[in-house]
Amino acid sequence: RIIQLENNVVSSQQNLNDVVDILSIAKSGNVETMFVATNSLGRIFAGLWKQGLLKRNKEGKTAASTVSDWLRGNYNEYIGILKTQLKHSEAAIQVAALKLLMQAVVHEGENMSKSSGSYEFPNSLYLSILELILDGSEASDYLLRTLADSYLNLYDDLRYYFYRDVAKIASPDYDPFKSGKSGARTKSLVEEAESFVRNTFAVMGMIKVVPTAKEYTAFWVNAVSPTGDENSVSNAAAHRKAFSEAWVAFLRQPLTAEIYKQVLLSMHRRIIPHMVDATGLMDFLSTAYDAGGSISLLALNGLFTLIDQYNLNYPQFYEKLYALFDRNLLHVKYRARFFRLFELFLGSSHLPAYLVAAFIKRIARLAISATPSGAVTAIPVIYNLLKAHPSCMVLIHRMPGYEGEESVDAESDPYLADEADPAKCNALSSSLWELETLQHHYYPNIATLANIFSEPFHKPKFQLEDFLDHTYSTFFDGDTARTPKKAPALAVQPPTALLRTGDAISDFLVL
Repeated sequence: RIIQLENNVVSSQQNLNDVVDILSIAKSGNVETMFVATNSLGRIFAGLWKQGLLKRNKEGKTAASTVSDWLRGNYNEYIGILKTQLKHSEAAIQVAALKLLMQAVVHEGENMSKSSGSYEFPNSLYLSILELILDGSEASDYLLRTLADSYLNLYDDLRYYFYRDVAKIASPDYDPFKSGKSGARTKSLVEEAESFVRNTFAVMGMIKVVPTAKEYTAFWVNAVSPTGDENSVSNAAAHRKAFSEAWVAFLRQPLTAEIYKQVLLSMHRRIIPHMVDATGLMDFLSTAYDAGGSISLLALNGLFTLIDQYNLNYPQFYEKLYALFDRNLLHVKYRARFFRLFELFLGSSHLPAYLVAAFIKRIARLAISATPSGAVTAIPVIYNLLKAHPSCMVLIHRMPGYEGEESVDAESDPYLADEADPAKCNALSSSLWELETLQHHYYPNIATLANIFSEPFHKPKFQLEDFLDHTYSTFFDGDTARTPKKAPALAVQPPTALLRTGDAISDFLVL
């Protein structure tokens, strides 16, 4: 019946009333019927746009304007049905509604552009679509993936207005009901904020195109070519500005711990290089660095980028870096990422000896209670620091067993492990007796590696990458793959009876 009604409307304008019947069918609860009806309406309204029957008539009240107003009323009802379907429980219905809504964006944009004679984008409709998707707890992964892959990654105008609209929705003074959202609020502000953060980050993470092009020419709404002014959708600076404003607004939202970490993981690669003014991220990264724990470790990459490339002046940077060396550091999964940066932070020869000594001593102290994978990272780090800062070699010379310096052992160690200030922890007056302890480690590979400190420092620096990714699994695989030079000695004699004379249990059991 739907196909018949559609054919009636297409064949003659006298049958336009059949649109009302198709709208009624589209509101029904049957999923298959609803799907067919909305697609039929999409084709009908696409044809009506091309015929100019949905165009607003500015010539006063005429028969044509009355028909146009009536059709626009039905068209708006059709758009409302599609927006409702974006919240449907089935992902396929959500995606089908999105595709029809994006076709509506094309038709409205082309009509606006032809009427004005210049490029126009129907952002009012587009904003309402994005708001329903990003704020919706019902938005499926399939819907978010379709939005990113089929639209935002392919069309520059959609991506540009997406970033602008994200910044608008994330604005603290944004009123969603002024943007066309109708009906009573069905969720709390907290629930909407959680959905917005989760969905927006998912979509922004799927966008592969970064604002590096000099000009943009791939447009979804392409009736009239946009001009090249600084606020134009084809302007490269405008795209970078929209990108920057979207991320700054997003980072002001109450992020969950998991999203917080994921943002920090990609900050230095995907966000900072494409910002108009990366110093706008200083507060976010500084707060993250002060948070402690794994959050601080992940903030280091972005913070270092700002310090190195944007001349960020961060007071007490090394004091806070020193505070990150706690008992958890050599156990966290971001350990390798942290130590790659740590070598850069302490690579300067202008750092004072007391500061480098404090880090060396703290790492050595943590190594004696670390897992083998942590200890195998700590030893090369200490060796490289001593090679780069010969003024700290006195820590080796005071180790028990060395001659020429008064030895310092665990009992006489002046190092203050609980002192937060590296300048006051007395590390330079201490020794690295912890390394002698590691030379007797239960795992022979660790003991062998630690023995390098008992030899002359003639070997080159370690390539730290060779030691950062070790785990119990890699150690086990390496040891089991190694062919023993000779069979291990076994002292146990093979039993000849269930109970042997002299066994304690034989006094209680008699067979």
